[in-house]
Amino acid sequence: MKKLLMCMLVASLSASTMAQEKFETGKPGDDNYRYLDQYQALKDYIDYSKYPNFKLGAGTTVNDYLNNSTFKNLINKNFSETVAGNAMKMASCVDGNGNMNFETVKKYVQAATEAGLSVYGHTLAWHSQQPKAWLLKLIGDKPDPTSEETYTVVASKDFTKNQSVGWTSDKTDFGFSTNFDSTNGLIVKCTKQNTNAWDVQFQAMTDIPLTAGKTYKMTITVKGSKAGKMTGHLGDWNTNNDSDPATGFNISYDFTTDWQDIAIDVKPTIDGNFLLLQVNTVDFTGDVYIKNIKFEGNQGKMIPQTKQEMYDALVGAMDQWIKGMMEACDGKVKAWDLVNEAVSGGGDGEGNYLLQHSTAYSPNGNPDATWDVGGDAFFWQDYLGDLDYIRQACRLARKYGPEDIKLFINDYNLESDWDDNKKLKSLINWIKKWEADGVTKIDGIGTQMHISYHEDSGILNSRKQHITKMFELLANSGKLVRVSEMDMGYVISGTYPNENKVYTNTITEAQHKKMAEFYEWIVKEYFRIIPPAQQWGICQWCPTDAPANSGWRANEPVGIWDLDFYRKHVYAGFVRGLAGGEPTAINGINADKTIDTSKGIYKINGVRMSEKSLSDLPSGLYIVNGKKVVK
Repeated sequence: MKKLLMCMLVASLSASTMAQEKFETGKPGDDNYRYLDQYQALKDYIDYSKYPNFKLGAGTTVNDYLNNSTFKNLINKNFSETVAGNAMKMASCVDGNGNMNFETVKKYVQAATEAGLSVYGHTLAWHSQQPKAWLLKLIGDKPDPTSEETYTVVASKDFTKNQSVGWTSDKTDFGFSTNFDSTNGLIVKCTKQNTNAWDVQFQAMTDIPLTAGKTYKMTITVKGSKAGKMTGHLGDWNTNNDSDPATGFNISYDFTTDWQDIAIDVKPTIDGNFLLLQVNTVDFTGDVYIKNIKFEGNQGKMIPQTKQEMYDALVGAMDQWIKGMMEACDGKVKAWDLVNEAVSGGGDGEGNYLLQHSTAYSPNGNPDATWDVGGDAFFWQDYLGDLDYIRQACRLARKYGPEDIKLFINDYNLESDWDDNKKLKSLINWIKKWEADGVTKIDGIGTQMHISYHEDSGILNSRKQHITKMFELLANSGKLVRVSEMDMGYVISGTYPNENKVYTNTITEAQHKKMAEFYEWIVKEYFRIIPPAQQWGICQWCPTDAPANSGWRANEPVGIWDLDFYRKHVYAGFVRGLAGGEPTAINGINADKTIDTSKGIYKINGVRMSEKSLSDLPSGLYIVNGKKVVK
């Protein structure tokens, strides 16, 4: 027989009926989710007397955190730590000319810390999402001091073959389109007269290797369906549209209905430029054709830099980047992914995986040894070496960061069963190598855990065994342990890359609950194996399910809230894991079988029940005589 438990809390009915935000409830209009309405915020279930160092983190889209109050409140109320998904990566803060902009980082760190959250930094050193154009310039060929300068083509673009442009202004608002053919090259069709001469604009060329202060000849081959005027700007986003001629270089020329090679002397004010062109559509509608653009100038013979020169240039760039980020964070970010995803899947013949490198660095190596998430990949370790890549990053982080900074190595597939956790074993060995200089100190290891629940019991049990083994290896490393990017999909059959996945719009209630059980098991396993002194915490990488157009696990049920910000069954699994069992969040409970219900039984939201006895109701939380009652 189920016991009726009287809560020994003094709780008024008015307090219990306070309006809940949507993320504090389950799916509306579905009784299967009403039990979730009674749960507290996730972080309220952590027993800090047992686990004083534990932090519950969330991967956070910074733009949403700063501009969406529902999302911000969800993060603030449920988590104790926030991690920027992309906003603190290098390519998000540094452009192709090395200009650094930390304004978004400053706003995010300030807002999160004011809300009482700790901010975890992601990431200082990585090979993906890098300002590749700038870094390649730093290590590019240098002028040969023994050679004379000659007039030569520095950069050119033939639009009949290279059929692309970069950023454009809004084509719908300003009534234009860009197309290409092999005869005319770029065709800009302008169908609307606009208010401003700059409304129709587009990036014609990017990453043009020009030197500030030198004079070049720009030649553009152009015509129109009728005569017109074009303007433009040679510079970058920081100098663009600046009327001061000392910053950027403005261009203006007329075109006719005949092909013309229009030559313009230009003098850039920065190293490296893009060319932004504008069709003046105040009085013009029609087509503009651009066949090619080239830049010519005096240039001496170029020779490769030495390995030491490239090394020094990149250490200087890393110094500038890490110093800038640490200053922007103003000592508020106490922990960082020092290096992200350093270890490959290719062995060294001695039982260890190599570090990731570009295929150009090791063309005869394992073709599966290099992986990145897309964007601009630049492998610092190609030039700094396997040891100094991490050691230099560590030195600079400790030089510019707060005195109590904690530095982690973060990686994926550390729980993998197909290699018997070999990647994690390799990472632990690499940390020993990096620390062998007696100076470098790595504080912790982050395991990403982008996982799936498998209906195949054999696969699921194998995955569980190796998750357990992963936690054991991490505990034995003596390092701080952080589950850094956990999210979960659902697989009916097969293994990667031939998985038969379940997507958000087809997942069943039973499958949701199986995922909840897996979450519960993982969280409990972390608490069971990782000693409290080594616990850093667990970060749920995807608070909500992934949209169909997401760049990460698109349309998969990876969140603990759905896309409408309602709690899912996995929320309950997460809670059970954090609480060590079925959650009540009620202290001082006495069994009571003589509860007087004559004055009515109410739901927690204040609605009176038609039933006269608690025995006629399902398990749950109710209000009787102004007190909470748990059946």
